[in-house]
Amino acid sequence: MSGTSNRRSTKIDTNRKRSGSKQNMKQYSTHDRAALRGGFTLIELLVVIAIIAILASMLLPALSKAKERARGAQCLSNLHQISLATVLYANDNRDVMVLLYMNGQTPPGAWWPSSDGMWWPDTLRPYFHTTNVIACPSVHSGFGIGMNHPDIGGWRENPEKLTRIRKPSETVPFADSGLIANSTERNPDLWVEKKDLQSFYYRTPRNEGYYTDDPQRPVNRHNQRSNAGFADGHAAALRVSLLGLQFYPGVDPAGRPAYGNPKWGDSGNNRYDVRWMWDLE
Repeated sequence: MSGTSNRRSTKIDTNRKRSGSKQNMKQYSTHDRAALRGGFTLIELLVVIAIIAILASMLLPALSKAKERARGAQCLSNLHQISLATVLYANDNRDVMVLLYMNGQTPPGAWWPSSDGMWWPDTLRPYFHTTNVIACPSVHSGFGIGMNHPDIGGWRENPEKLTRIRKPSETVPFADSGLIANSTERNPDLWVEKKDLQSFYYRTPRNEGYYTDDPQRPVNRHNQRSNAGFADGHAAALRVSLLGLQFYPGVDPAGRPAYGNPKWGDSGNNRYDVRWMWDLE
């Protein structure tokens, strides 16, 4: 009797173990299947990609603007160095302004070697450490910073005196500049430059003929501003319209027609418009 009870007890324990084993196997099997399904489904993956695309569309413009602000800051620094170099050059050379292009042979190691004449970057080279100073980092042609011509940066000979500039803190010998695609536009703030066609000069209206035929002019390149270097050595960002190029012919304080410096053409009458920031007055 006792043996029979033991056998029944053993059988019951065995059945329980088998039942538990089957239940555990079932649980493990369910867990394993869940583990196999741990990757993203196609829909989940598409949702993640869409979210990343939305975030990228929001962040990339901000990143682009940040990069342009950095390039604008570097350009402004370059113009500050150029402006200071111009003042130092005048101090070392009996007060004369650097010419856009000066007669004579370039020195050894010139950036633009020539036996005929020397462009302003080579004239000012002793005051620079690298060619990067003479270029705007937003321009791929290697230029983009232009010298005022002809009112301040003359041609070949007879340079102006720095002290001849009556308002040096309001006069712009250097600025962001490029070849203008819509040169007949009267509002300078709407001028559009042609890509990679910049030089190292900008023309003033007194450069008769060339001002229209080869419209290298100041341009709002950095967030609707043009970086400018002033005759007193400082630099600042401003709208091109503030230079007053659109006010030519102008009106002098007495209300008479103003055509500027007669040195640069027969139309000049030695009268000046106070809105001009590109002349000697």
